[in-house]
Amino acid sequence: MKNNTLVVLQREYFTRVKKKSFVIMTLLMPILMVGLMFAPALLMDIGKEHKTFAVIDETAYYAGVLENSAKSTFVFMSDTASARDSVVKGSYVAMLVIEKRNDTSNVQNMKLFYSESEPSLETVGEITDAIKTQLQSLLMHKIEGVDKQVFDKINKASVEVTSQDLVTGMQSYVEVKTIFGYVCGILIYFFIFIFGSQIMSGVLEEKTSRIVEVIVSSVKPMQLMLGKVLGLAFVGFTQLVIWVVFGFLLVTITSFIAGTAAAPDVSAMAGSMQMGGQNIDMSAMTEMAGKVGEMIASINLPYLILMFFFYFLGGYFLYASLFAAIGAAVETQEETSQFMLPITIPLLLALIISTNIIMEPNGQIAFWFSMIPFTSPIAMMVRLPFGVPMWEVGISLALLVAGFIFTTWLASRIYRVGILMYGKKVNYKELWKWIKY
Repeated sequence: MKNNTLVVLQREYFTRVKKKSFVIMTLLMPILMVGLMFAPALLMDIGKEHKTFAVIDETAYYAGVLENSAKSTFVFMSDTASARDSVVKGSYVAMLVIEKRNDTSNVQNMKLFYSESEPSLETVGEITDAIKTQLQSLLMHKIEGVDKQVFDKINKASVEVTSQDLVTGMQSYVEVKTIFGYVCGILIYFFIFIFGSQIMSGVLEEKTSRIVEVIVSSVKPMQLMLGKVLGLAFVGFTQLVIWVVFGFLLVTITSFIAGTAAAPDVSAMAGSMQMGGQNIDMSAMTEMAGKVGEMIASINLPYLILMFFFYFLGGYFLYASLFAAIGAAVETQEETSQFMLPITIPLLLALIISTNIIMEPNGQIAFWFSMIPFTSPIAMMVRLPFGVPMWEVGISLALLVAGFIFTTWLASRIYRVGILMYGKKVNYKELWKWIKY
């Protein structure tokens, strides 16, 4: 019997690539990912309303010094009864009573009275921060005798830490590396589950419909399993390539537009121009475009994309064969749950531990999780943007290759028996017998 792995691969690949759902999802996924990143922030801003509070200041300290913000306005009133009635009628969101306090105390007690809807934690936090800032100013200026300008200068002091490579002199952007690594880890996690589940469902469907009995008459079970695994791998690889090219073009076009907009002589235009009644700072746009270029250069994008493909394919091959073995071993979708749990735990654990890896990318936990084949595709991709020695990357990839060779061999032992096994409840003891056949 000739090797028909390539035939199965071609069938699995072209059958799925030609589907409308594949084309639609390939084009829409980048847009959906961007939407998921920015939609929560936009929705939060849309949902927020400007709030006006009636304030009864028993201390007589805060009138005229409590500053309004973009989200809150404070209207000071002297009559408590009038303020209460205004809140009940809906003129104000709530009534804030700043209680009289001892000048030697560093605690300011407040009460927030509402009528219809209780103020949210965010609203309470905003009011607390506003009062706290003014309380500190009062304690320093009026009680301790510190000059207000000195206090404001101290209060606005901040610290900015930047890291820079001693050899290349390039600045490091930790936030960009964190986001890139975490996004890569999540993508690998979802790709493995999406395509692994498709393999499992496809094998299960062929088994329950008895089509597999016809297929194995001309194709060996091992060849059939490998063809399915490789076919889905190329489908995923195709999507990834399209997304990378699409993302690269999007970044290039955006940079070109920003560069074109910043092309006019900034000095001749006094650093800005008038458009639509607003001042547009061209020098700021130029600086922003340069900043984006520095951020991209700081993460060595070509190297990380190459590593992403390696770890994606390695992780996929490691788990896909196990998903195929599960599909061959069971007869219903409900039976897959007992065998899915041991497979999902390492991947889920790697995703959860990613936060610890980001906090300490060179720690012991990060090192060992990036070496274990079942967790390295996610753990190593989270670490790589922060810089990983090449010997660690080499060992990790070698172990990953050895891991998927072992799981493919193990899965093939189960697949060749289970694909033609009907009417028998399968458990782990039974699977062990199939492996030893």
